[in-house]
Amino acid sequence: MDNILEKVYKAGPKFLEPLTLDETYRVIVNEAIKLVKAKYGSIMLMQNGSFKRAYASSPILYRIKPRKRGYAYKVFSTHRPTILTRAQNVKIHPEYKELKASADIMIPLSYKNKSIGVLTVQSEKEEHFTDKEFSILKLFGHFASLAIRKAQLQEETKKAVEVRDLFIALAAHELRTPLTTLNGYIQLLENRFSKKVSSEASWVRELSRESIRLTHLIQELLEINRMHSGTFHYIFKETSLTEIIRRAMINFSFSFPERKLILKKKPRQGYTIVGDSEKLIQVLNNILGNAAKFSPQQIPIALNLSSDSSSYIIKIKDRGHGIPKGEQIKIFKLFHKGSNNTQDGLGVGLFLAKTIIVQHHGSITVKSALTKGTTIEIRLPKLKT
Repeated sequence: MDNILEKVYKAGPKFLEPLTLDETYRVIVNEAIKLVKAKYGSIMLMQNGSFKRAYASSPILYRIKPRKRGYAYKVFSTHRPTILTRAQNVKIHPEYKELKASADIMIPLSYKNKSIGVLTVQSEKEEHFTDKEFSILKLFGHFASLAIRKAQLQEETKKAVEVRDLFIALAAHELRTPLTTLNGYIQLLENRFSKKVSSEASWVRELSRESIRLTHLIQELLEINRMHSGTFHYIFKETSLTEIIRRAMINFSFSFPERKLILKKKPRQGYTIVGDSEKLIQVLNNILGNAAKFSPQQIPIALNLSSDSSSYIIKIKDRGHGIPKGEQIKIFKLFHKGSNNTQDGLGVGLFLAKTIIVQHHGSITVKSALTKGTTIEIRLPKLKT
């Protein structure tokens, strides 16, 4: 028994590699053939209500179609392996005469007690498969079933992601055109009602705020799509970190005029890095925006710029409710929103921030405690001279 287990386990690690479905079928059949020194092999699966051969090591096997009430289908239905002689196969499938095989073993493939297919292995030997070879293939069938299901789930996930990305791209592009028109008319209304105090004027201001919010959401969707499609380009050049912070603070004052942002330590000149200034401003916009959303309006947000021997360090601190410890490792994941997060947004901002900082060979971390607030720390490498 130990020898059987050893043989099967040696084949197992090959299924741990990321394989496509076709690659998985090929590896399973090749390993099964090697395990019992057979000649041919194939895999039959139930696909879209039809029981058919998904892979075969010989083109002849593809011509042998499984019958609805045949031996292979019986193995699939009953979960019971079987061995057929050449005479039995030739009687049912004349094409089998072209195959130099004398015995055919059929092993059921199942996942969570549900049949998914049948593994067949054909031998040139005149005698039937031995009990030992039979046991090896039955045990190997469990590994093969797991490998097939793993590959199927990976393919399903890949297709789902592709459909999602396509939907995001189409939706964002289609929404952007009518939104541009709406924003234009809203701006005209704002100009007309800017000096008036009335219900209509307040409605127009609310329309403006909502259109800005929707514009930001669509922009986030487009940025995610650019990242997935490889068109999220960076323009790296020498740039001033102090200028990046100055522009981010101006943006913050426009977006959150009622909030106070304090630069605790005035940066010195000479904070020069190699980076994409627009992308880094976007990082600060996202983090400062989160700090404004999740902290009390009357308490200022603190921004600090310092340095050590190898990095420039930006810290943004708020005095909000804080982030539970269990959620802190998740905040940089795409589409993650905290369990108590009722604010607008898609959970994209911090994911984009981390992606951009990593592309700058930097790091971004969070320190937070409930009722005491949150500090986001960004480290960017100094320009080597």
